[in-house]
Amino acid sequence: MGKPVPISLGTKSNPSRLSKQASDARLINCYAEPLGDEGKTQWAITAAPGLANFGTALGDSIRAMLVVGSYLYVVAGFQVFKVDSSGVSTSLGGFATSGAVYMRHGRTIPVQIALVAQGLYYVIQSDVLTQITDSDLPPPTGLGYLDGYGVLTTTQSRFFLTGLDDFTTIDPLDVAEVQAVPDAIIAVHELGREVIFFCESHTEWWQDTGNADFPFERSQSVDIGWLSVAADAIVSFDLPDGSGLVIIGVCSDHSVRMLRGYGAQVISTPEIENLIRLLDEAGNASQLTATSWSWGGRNFYCLSCDGWTRVFNGKDWHERKSYGSDRWRVSKVVNFAGKLIAGDATTGQLYTMNDDTYDEAGHPLVMEIITPPVHAFPYRGIMNTLYIDAASGVGLNTTAPQNLDPTMMLDISRDGGDTFAVTREIELGELGQTAKRLQPERRLGTFGQKGVAFRFRISAAVQKLILAAALDFDKLAA
Repeated sequence: MGKPVPISLGTKSNPSRLSKQASDARLINCYAEPLGDEGKTQWAITAAPGLANFGTALGDSIRAMLVVGSYLYVVAGFQVFKVDSSGVSTSLGGFATSGAVYMRHGRTIPVQIALVAQGLYYVIQSDVLTQITDSDLPPPTGLGYLDGYGVLTTTQSRFFLTGLDDFTTIDPLDVAEVQAVPDAIIAVHELGREVIFFCESHTEWWQDTGNADFPFERSQSVDIGWLSVAADAIVSFDLPDGSGLVIIGVCSDHSVRMLRGYGAQVISTPEIENLIRLLDEAGNASQLTATSWSWGGRNFYCLSCDGWTRVFNGKDWHERKSYGSDRWRVSKVVNFAGKLIAGDATTGQLYTMNDDTYDEAGHPLVMEIITPPVHAFPYRGIMNTLYIDAASGVGLNTTAPQNLDPTMMLDISRDGGDTFAVTREIELGELGQTAKRLQPERRLGTFGQKGVAFRFRISAAVQKLILAAALDFDKLAA
């Protein structure tokens, strides 16, 4: 018998884009949370938060959400809704356009809310939804807001300002264009005291200088371009260290970058960049959407398309995947009424999202870990015993057997993650059995020079937390 050696559970999803035999390490519906020097381990792998229904379904995909005072305004399919803190919704009327939706609210009372999508412009005032048409305004493509002015971008390099504290008026003289390059504007966002124009080949910052003729003036420009069809993937993000807001989006080189100050740091992995590149080459990059949220001192940026979802927690990436789907079911997330509200990408259902919900509105939330390769190259090995440290006694007082006495599934891959076999069940313990020791797994066979990868899966609607694993193995001849 050898001495048990700790094996890495990984701290992120980072499968190699070259070959699974190099690495297929994944965290699906879970992420690594630091415990520090005071913890039993430096990191714990905890399940991502679950979903519980909030109100009734609004009928179609949740496209945008905006909190205004004590109400949540939601674009679901081709309707606009006003939702109160208990989830009761009221339709405000039709919204006759598809695609990405941009929403901002002003500072006046009664409040004005502006909406832009695919060339159409609407304003809500006193809960009346009105389409704004103006011969001086070309079809708008994006919407920002700064110091009482709405900022409306167009298909060209020009942008218009609305009246001060009045989204309904457009002065044909209140127009300017990005100056560094005559470039198509993809999106506009406000950050601090500036508005930022995200263009195909560059990025520009403008400030409100208070000039009587035109109040905005360019302050900076850098040669960083953004993926033209992925405007809905550009969102603001609150840094986990408390140092403020940044903006994250997809650049024209298929990287994901964090815009902070006048620079843009690459935060994507080679695997994510390859996924975006393949999507773009197939003509499907317009599927990319993003959302972000902050909760419990943690901050997340979530990037999705029809085939996958990746989530950045300010340091590393993990994956989300809803049961029976290749992607996470959520499209948009906001903080509202002391809750984290998530909108469904297809059904129009709103959810509350929290750590104390262990499924997704009745559907299994399957936590899955695929470890980095364990090997003794150039030697082979024989595995005597695998030890696993996880939260025990997590069963519920329920008649559902899978939740009463939950188990963790263990699978093993000896070919670099291409196939898994040797499925075993490990009991996590019924309610209150917190001192229960998870059974060591013995006689797991041999592995070759490629090593071995372990897959842990928990589907029960219970607390899911894995702390560590260790393997007792003996080396065999190379």
